[in-house]
Amino acid sequence: MTPMLALDARRRLGAVARGERAADLLLRGGSVLNVFTGEIYAANVAIAGERIACVGMREDVVGPRTRVVDVTGRVLVPGYIDPHVHPANLVTPSAFARHVLPLGTTTVVADTLQFWQTGGARAVRAVADALARSPLKFFWMLRVHGQSRTRDEMRRFPLRELERLLEHPWVLALGEVTRWPDAHRGDRALLERLDLALARGLRVEGHTAGASAEKLPAIALAGLTSDHEPITAKEVLERARQGIAVMLRESSLRPDLSGLLDALKEAPALASRLMLTADGSMPAFIQRHGFVDNLIRLAMAGGVSPVDAYRMATLNPATYYGLDAHIGSIAPGRFADVCVVPDLAEPRPALVIARGRVAGVEGRLTARVPEPPWRRIFTSATARLSGRWRATADDFALPRRARYPVIRLVSAVISRLEERALAPGDLHAALFDRAGRWVAPGVVAGFADRVDGLAATTTTDFNILALGRSPAAMARAVNHLKRRGGGIVLVDGAGEADAAGRVALELPLPIGGLMARGSLVETAALEDSLRAALVARGYAHHEPVFSMFFLAADFLPVVRLSPVGVWDVKRGRILLPARSR
Repeated sequence: MTPMLALDARRRLGAVARGERAADLLLRGGSVLNVFTGEIYAANVAIAGERIACVGMREDVVGPRTRVVDVTGRVLVPGYIDPHVHPANLVTPSAFARHVLPLGTTTVVADTLQFWQTGGARAVRAVADALARSPLKFFWMLRVHGQSRTRDEMRRFPLRELERLLEHPWVLALGEVTRWPDAHRGDRALLERLDLALARGLRVEGHTAGASAEKLPAIALAGLTSDHEPITAKEVLERARQGIAVMLRESSLRPDLSGLLDALKEAPALASRLMLTADGSMPAFIQRHGFVDNLIRLAMAGGVSPVDAYRMATLNPATYYGLDAHIGSIAPGRFADVCVVPDLAEPRPALVIARGRVAGVEGRLTARVPEPPWRRIFTSATARLSGRWRATADDFALPRRARYPVIRLVSAVISRLEERALAPGDLHAALFDRAGRWVAPGVVAGFADRVDGLAATTTTDFNILALGRSPAAMARAVNHLKRRGGGIVLVDGAGEADAAGRVALELPLPIGGLMARGSLVETAALEDSLRAALVARGYAHHEPVFSMFFLAADFLPVVRLSPVGVWDVKRGRILLPARSR
């Protein structure tokens, strides 16, 4: 499958536009938002197959088999595009699509990290192939490295496989590249990987959190073409001035959009280039707020004109990725992705057309979204957590020291280093290799001081994280998690009657240890239950799943629990090493 418009399809669309053939679908009686000119005017939209044949007041496109949908009094806007999505956060990409498609999102550019890390390039290709016919179009970006450094990283991200996958018709970017310091200093191995995309005219998605304005020119020259990490209007302008395309984020982890829009006060012309993204929002956040429809609503509430707000979620991302001949507008030859809204002030659509078919009505999905064959994709013992090893309380033992490098969470994901003796409220911590070959023990403070045992496969390197004040309860959590095939498990108690405690709550993620089998709404309910349980045990931040997820992310300040051990991010050194089991 290719997103390009083939010759035969163009000829068929031309015949409809000339009135020589009937359209398959006609949206009649509405007004169209033209994102090219900023106009809103009365027009019908004639659709043949997956594409738009013509836009205007023509009626000669109606034949005996044409489906006519009356949209009188409504406004037709292009289907929404999110240019930077992590679609496998607790749910499958298909479950994610089933929820956001009726909300108007018809195209996403999606991360492949989970599939690559647990199933390799074969899994990435299988997922992309399975979703190539989805009514919500999935374009993909490829990682060039992990989010936690490992000794076998180059073997896990082989150059030859990257080259092959870049030829896939639904792959259009590398990223996100989290190691901007390597890019800044011109690391040859990294730049050679980025060149694989740049030489093909593809994009490189950046992650430059913490990079100063002085470092941005070298980062841009390294090949990073976009960034979704600005957290202030000043950072938006600093990146935009260097030619880096900026995606304004409103996510469950970083709800920053309202403040970022202040950049337009200083540089109004930037509205023609900015994009909106929900980034890696968790299911509960999406279920409560919506998706790209929510971004458009917030942009308008922040003072952005309606036309510009819709452009930021349609034409601007399409143009950035070089896809504006195919998506991002209501015009001849484009995919027939149309949201029918009451008026521009309300971006939640009453009707969604995707690939020329009705895909959502009043928030209800009416199209079929295929599900990848996960059993055939995640076949290895590592992916299925089916190795025979078991955790024991001894795995959490720390070497005898007077002072330890304690990882103190000061927010949901940001940490600071405290080198001191152990204190009340500190938790034992460990990162386990999925195959049981090694364990990286440590100490964490500022998470939830009344957690006895917690284990999760939701980490940036997709190994197994354990936290708690009871090594016996932690071991039980890890072993229960392995039996269940992955997820998040909370264990209470380590009393005399049951030395290992009891399972108090679990969020099963049996698909690769990454994703639930249920819907986004069902998974959101489990996520809310987990959050409430952790808050009751002392969690003081706003996004516990991301706290676990990023604890192993060695690109975030200041100290992390990585596969090589407790890692000092700033100084690039191991403070407490991992050990073999």
